[in-house]
Amino acid sequence: MLKIIKSYKKLMLLVCFASIVLLSSCVDQKKFTYFNDIPLDSSHLSLSAIPFPKTVVQKDDILEIKISGRNDLTAIDFNAKGSGFGNGQAVIPTYLVDRNGEIEFYLAGKLKVTDMTVEEIKEKILPMVAKYLLDPVVNVRLVNFRFTVLGEVRNPNTYSIANEKITILEALGYAGDMTYYSKRNNVKIIRDSSGFREIGVLDFGSKKILNSPYYFLKRNDVIYVETNTKYRQTGETYSRASLIVGILSGLLALSIYFTR
Repeated sequence: MLKIIKSYKKLMLLVCFASIVLLSSCVDQKKFTYFNDIPLDSSHLSLSAIPFPKTVVQKDDILEIKISGRNDLTAIDFNAKGSGFGNGQAVIPTYLVDRNGEIEFYLAGKLKVTDMTVEEIKEKILPMVAKYLLDPVVNVRLVNFRFTVLGEVRNPNTYSIANEKITILEALGYAGDMTYYSKRNNVKIIRDSSGFREIGVLDFGSKKILNSPYYFLKRNDVIYVETNTKYRQTGETYSRASLIVGILSGLLALSIYFTR
């Protein structure tokens, strides 16, 4: 009985020692926080704003075009001509950009829209509907803005949003943020640009990402968060060690109980 108790005490000492070693091997918390180069005593920081890149329409995009005016009955007729979906009360008219870069628009027939911004498309449509509507209002929106987040994030996936203005921070928010095992100083963005693929590398420990050309996402961007193998191995070792120590502690406790 005495030997078992001594063995149990030795095991507890071993557990304490192992815990100290594991805690001492913990990485600097700065590895897991954003914008470490911003002074802690800074209550206000001004950075030069980077221009938001214009998004141009491409083949296979889906556009929402909503037309309104003072003579609403005619406007309803315009909106009914597009394909769309609704909830039984209102239909959202949508238009698919075909392989030729065109949409089938009421009265205009085939309308070329590729390489144009939504504002430019709006200005192109406005004179067409002005012949039939009083004080016409045209709203054009891109509804299939997609981006993909892969790697060490909580919810890797391809996301489709109805907003063409999104930052990389917001995109990571959609994916549930980076995990404990992420390499936050080496996040890659893969982007198609004029027929070429470019790869940008961002360090989330620095405020410089706020002025990066990759801060605002473009359509079909892919964000890849690399795994920090050192942190992953340390975490797995800690988990295995904790499991083994827990099992041994339980066995010794049972031994002490049954040998009383």
